[in-house]
Amino acid sequence: MKNILIILSLVIFSACTQQEKKNIIMPIDKVKQQDTAKEYIDIFISDDNISTKDNKGEGRLSLLLFGADGCSACAAMKKALTEKGTLSSFVKENYLPYYTNISRKNSWNINGKIYSLAEIKEKFMILGTPTTVIMYGDEILLIYPGYIAQERMLGTLEFFLDKSLYSLDKNVISERLKEYFKDKNI
Repeated sequence: MKNILIILSLVIFSACTQQEKKNIIMPIDKVKQQDTAKEYIDIFISDDNISTKDNKGEGRLSLLLFGADGCSACAAMKKALTEKGTLSSFVKENYLPYYTNISRKNSWNINGKIYSLAEIKEKFMILGTPTTVIMYGDEILLIYPGYIAQERMLGTLEFFLDKSLYSLDKNVISERLKEYFKDKNI
């Protein structure tokens, strides 16, 4: 009799546990369904060979986003840039976008020159991730460490469409960008 009670208790406990698991899993499934309902586009060019020039060797605006494994801010920025909408469309139309995961490789080919991870970190002043770099050809126009919200990212990318900035000193560009942010309230 005692064994029957133990078995019956285990069956009831097992059924309750299964029901609890179902209740826990259902909200997650709904979140997944809502998330997959959003459309994403892969705007990033392979990071095996980074080229900030067009096929004639002329400079192009490039957006380099340096990220790393386990970096939630990197994942959030990458998601914001690839979620179908104004920002991803703008990037695709005006920039050569690259997402470079510095956790996964030891060297990168940038405009025909091979850079080691240490050289990449030095060249682009990467002290942490994410780090966003805007270039025109070989010229680095901006290095922005840390997470950038969507609205500020779009404003920054719009700001650098002005080619008159490219010949200015980095400090002047930085001051003008701060003024631009203030004027746009971003």
